[in-house]
Amino acid sequence: MISIVIPAYNEEKLIGACLDALTQQKTTKKFEVILVDNNSTDKTVIIAEKYKNKLDLKIVLQKVKGRGPARQRGFQEAKGKIIFSTDADTIVPPCWIERLSKTLQESTAVGVTGTCKIVDCGWFTNTCFNFIQPFSMRIYRLIFGHYWFSGFNFAIYKDIYEKSGGFNARLNVQEDSELSFKVSKIGKIKFIPNVPVIFSGRRFQNGLLKGLLPYLTTFIGYFHQKNEQIVLDDVR
Repeated sequence: MISIVIPAYNEEKLIGACLDALTQQKTTKKFEVILVDNNSTDKTVIIAEKYKNKLDLKIVLQKVKGRGPARQRGFQEAKGKIIFSTDADTIVPPCWIERLSKTLQESTAVGVTGTCKIVDCGWFTNTCFNFIQPFSMRIYRLIFGHYWFSGFNFAIYKDIYEKSGGFNARLNVQEDSELSFKVSKIGKIKFIPNVPVIFSGRRFQNGLLKGLLPYLTTFIGYFHQKNEQIVLDDVR
C-alpha cells in the first residue's frame, strides 16, 4: 500500500491536472491519495471531489495555514508503508509511483527524492531552471552530505518518517529540507535525477532570479538564523 500526500491551498486552476496525472499511473501497486485542504477559499475541494470515483481519494482539512502543518496532517492520515509527497501545482509522470517505489525497495535507502522542471515560462527561463534545479541538488549534497527531500517529488518509508519525528508543523516553508536533515541521520536519501515532475513556473514569470531568491533567503533564515516564522510569499 502506497499513500500519496498533496497539500493544497486555493489551487482550483491546477488541482485537476495534478489529480489527472495520478489517474494515469502505470502501476499495479495499490495506492491512496490524501489531499490536505489547507483552508482553501476557492473551488479546490469542489473540483477534487469529482475524482473520488477515479481515485482512492481522501480529502482532509488542515485549518492551520502553512506547508509544515499541511504536510504533517497528510502524513498522519497515510495508511501506506511508503508515503509519497507531491504538490497541487505539480504533474507527475505516468511512471512516478512505479519508479520511485522500485528504486526505494531495491536499494538500501530509507527515502528517495527527485527533480522538477518547468514548461510554462519563456524558453530562457525554462532552460535555465531545468538545468539549475537538479544541479543545485548535487551541490547541496556536496555541502551538507545528503540530498534534500523535494516536497513536490519524494517518497519515504512511513516508519522512517515517524522515527525521524516528521515534519515541523511550525514551519511555513523549508519543512521538507528540515525533514531531510533528520532523516539523513537515520539512513541514506537516494537521488533519482531522471524522473522529474512538471512544476508550476508561476514564481518565475517575472524573472528566474527573482523567483529563486525567496527559497535561498528562507533557507538561510531557518537553518542559520533559526527563525521558525519565515514565510514564502503566496503567488496565487
